[in-house]
Amino acid sequence: MAIDIEEFIAPGFADYVLMRPNGEFMFLVEAKRIGKAFELPIPHKAGELFCYLGIKQLQSDAKIRSTMQQVREYCMDVGCEYAAITNGNEWIAFKCFEKGKRWDELKAFVIRDLRFFLEESTKATNAFSFIAITEHASLVSTLSSAPPKDRQVYIAKDRILPYSHPISSNRLASTLRPIVNRLFGVISDDQTELMDRCYVSDRNYNQVLSGMRSVIKDSLTPYFEQYGVEQLSDTGKGGSIGGRITKNLKNARGGEVLVLFGGKGAGKSTFIRRLLRHTPPRWLRDNAVTAVVDMLEVPEDKSRIHSEIWRRLVRDLDVDQTLSSSREVLLRDLFSDRFETASRQELSGLPRGGEIYNDRLNSLVSAWKNDLEYCATRLAENSAAAGKGVVVVIDNTDQYSGPIQDFCFTTAQEIARSLSCITLISMREERFHNSKIHGVLDAFQNSGFHLSSPKPSTVFLKRLEYTIGLLRNEKRRSEITAATDADLINDCCKYLEIVASGIRDTESPLNSFLTACGHGDIRLTLDLFRSFLLSGYTNVQEMLDAGGWNFQIHQVIKPVMVPTRYFYDEQLSDIPNIFQARDSRLASHFTSLRILRRLAKNIGGGSSDFVTIAELRSYFVETFRMAEDFAQCMDILLQHGFVEANNRLDYFDESVDQVRTTNYGLYMLNELAFTFTYLDLVFADCNYYDEQVCNSMTSYANEEYKLFLSRERTERVRIRLERTKEFISYLAREEQRENELFDLKIPVGEGFADKLQQTFDVESKRVIASAGKQKYDRR
Repeated sequence: MAIDIEEFIAPGFADYVLMRPNGEFMFLVEAKRIGKAFELPIPHKAGELFCYLGIKQLQSDAKIRSTMQQVREYCMDVGCEYAAITNGNEWIAFKCFEKGKRWDELKAFVIRDLRFFLEESTKATNAFSFIAITEHASLVSTLSSAPPKDRQVYIAKDRILPYSHPISSNRLASTLRPIVNRLFGVISDDQTELMDRCYVSDRNYNQVLSGMRSVIKDSLTPYFEQYGVEQLSDTGKGGSIGGRITKNLKNARGGEVLVLFGGKGAGKSTFIRRLLRHTPPRWLRDNAVTAVVDMLEVPEDKSRIHSEIWRRLVRDLDVDQTLSSSREVLLRDLFSDRFETASRQELSGLPRGGEIYNDRLNSLVSAWKNDLEYCATRLAENSAAAGKGVVVVIDNTDQYSGPIQDFCFTTAQEIARSLSCITLISMREERFHNSKIHGVLDAFQNSGFHLSSPKPSTVFLKRLEYTIGLLRNEKRRSEITAATDADLINDCCKYLEIVASGIRDTESPLNSFLTACGHGDIRLTLDLFRSFLLSGYTNVQEMLDAGGWNFQIHQVIKPVMVPTRYFYDEQLSDIPNIFQARDSRLASHFTSLRILRRLAKNIGGGSSDFVTIAELRSYFVETFRMAEDFAQCMDILLQHGFVEANNRLDYFDESVDQVRTTNYGLYMLNELAFTFTYLDLVFADCNYYDEQVCNSMTSYANEEYKLFLSRERTERVRIRLERTKEFISYLAREEQRENELFDLKIPVGEGFADKLQQTFDVESKRVIASAGKQKYDRR
C-alpha cells in the first residue's frame, strides 16, 4: 500500500491518493485551501458532527459541485471508486459511480467539523483509518448506497423545547410517600409484623393475560437443572431448603454451603429473614443460632468484605453478650484454651494479681477479642456444647463483580469448615453463569435451590390491607405517619381501597399490568407501584369523588412510564420504547417486536419454551442484515425482563445461548405496544428516518405543551390524536417499505401497522368521548 501526493491526472491533480500494491487506486482526496467554504445544509440537530446527505442536494452549492465533479473525473479516468473533497475543516466522502444507479442519487458521508475525529474517534477510525480502508474494506460499508445503511436519523426530542418539564405529584403524595416507602419496599429485620402479615409464600400461581396460549412461570430453567439446582417450593416453613438445614443440624452434619438462587427482586432476602429470623420452624428456633450477614452496604474490597463478614458473624453468634462480659467470664467461658496455654508461656513466672501480670493478660485478651475468626469458632463451639447448631447466611452479594462474588462464596466455604456449620449464600441467577462455583455444587456437599417470585397481586393486596388497617387505627396510625388531619387520612384510606379493588379485579388493566411486569422481579413491580400511587397523572380527586373506579389502561400506563415528567424519556423511564430503531445505521422500528413475536410462537410448543440465539440471530442477519440492531434490541429486552435467558443473564453477549419470552414480553407484544397512551408517549424519544415526520412530531409536541399550560383539554386531546395518527402512518410506511425490501410476505391484516391502526380506530373514539365528559383538570 502507498499514499502518493499530487498525483497528476489530466486535466488536473489529485492531492492525495491511496494505492494498492499493484498500483490500483483505492481512494482519492481533493484538498482545497482552508477558507474555501462549503455551504452545507443546516444540520437537523445542533452540534451534529457528521451525517449522510444526497449528492444532488450537496451540488446545489457551486463550490461543492465543481470540486466533486472535478475529483469524479479523476476517478473515472483511473477507475477509482471512492473519493473525498475537503477544505480543511469539512469533508465530503462519496462513491464516484455505482452500477444501475444515477450518481446524483447516491449519498455522501459528510463530516461537518474536525471535532468528529476527536469526539467520534472510534467511528472515524473504523471508517477512514488506513487499516480500516485497506484491510477491512470500510469504504464499502461506509459509502454503500444499499438501504438502509445510508439513511439519516432524525431525533424529535432535541427540538422539543419543554422536553424536561416536570410534573408534580398528586395531592396525597406528601402524606403517602413516607408510608409507601416504608411499607412497599424490602421488609427489614425490625418489621416483624409486616413480615407476618404481608409475606407471600404461594409462589406457584397462574397468570391470565389475553393472547396467551399457556402460562409462563418464573421457574427453574434447563440450564440450572443441569447443575443439580432444585426448585424450591415455599410452604411458609422454608420448603426443601428449611428441611435440609433442619436435617443437617439434627445429624450434626456441618461444613455445607447452600446456594439460594433467584431472579433480581424475587424476594431472596425476605425469604431468608422470614425463615431464620421472623417465623422460623419451632425446632430450628429452639435448636439453632443464626447469623445473617448483610453485605448490601459493604464496599467492594476483598479485605474489607472478609473482615466485615467475620465481624458481623461474631456479633450475631454472641447471643449471650459474652464478649461484653468481665475478663473473668471471658477467660472461663470463651478463651479458656488460649488462657491455659498463655499461663504456661507468656504469663509463666509472673505473680497472679501483679501489675505486670494484669497488663500482659489484658493485652492478650484484647488480641484474642480482635481475632474474629477465633472468636466465631469458640462461640460456635459453645453453641454446639449447648446442643445448638449454627446457621450462617451471607446475603446481598449480588451487587459485587464476578470475582468478588466468587470470593464471597469461598469465604462461605471457609466459614462452613471452620465452624462446622451450615452456610447459606444468596445469588442472583444471572450472576451464576460467570461465576466459578459451577463445579462445587453437588447433591451431597454443596447444593443449590431456586426461589421463584411470588404472585404480584397478592403482594400488593396484603400490603394495601395492612396499610389501610394501620391508618384506620387511631392508636397505631402514628407508627407510619405524622399526619393528624382526619379528612386527609380518610382520603388516603379511600384512595388505597379503590386501588386495592382494581387489583382484586383480574380483568382490570391495573392487575394485568402489575402481574405482567412482575415476572421474576417483585422489587421492580413495587417501584412501579409506588410511582403509580404518587404520580400527578393518577386522578386521585376524581376517584375519591366517584367513590370507586374502573381503571382504564391509559390511567395505569402514564403514571408508571412518566410519573414525574410531561414528556417520555427512555433513559429515565422503567419501560423502554419498543419501537426504537437502536443501531445508528442498520435498524428497524420493529426489531424488538419481531423478536417477541418469534419467541411467542414457541410458547406451549413442547417441554421447553426456549429458542436458541443462533437460530434467532441467523434469521435477523439473513433476512434483514441487522446483526447489531438485533443485539442492541435483545440487550434491552433482557434488561427490562421482556425476555429471559436460559442462564438468566440480564444483558446480551455471547454467553446467552437460549432465550424465551416472559409474561411481560407477551403483554408488550399483545397489548401495551399498540395502545394509544403508549404510542402517545414514546413518539418523543424515537429515532426517525423521515425529517418531515420528525419536524411534525416536534411541532405537535410544542403545540400540545402550550395547550397544557392554557388548560385547553379538548384541543390538546385532538392534537395528541392527530400526532399519534401520523406516527402510526409513519410506522406503516416503514413496515411496508421493509416488507418490499426484504420480501417478507406478511399476509394482509397481520402486520404490526394493521394492528396499530385497528386499535387506534377503536381507542380514538373512546378518548374523544372521555375528553368531552371530563370535568376535572388533569395536569
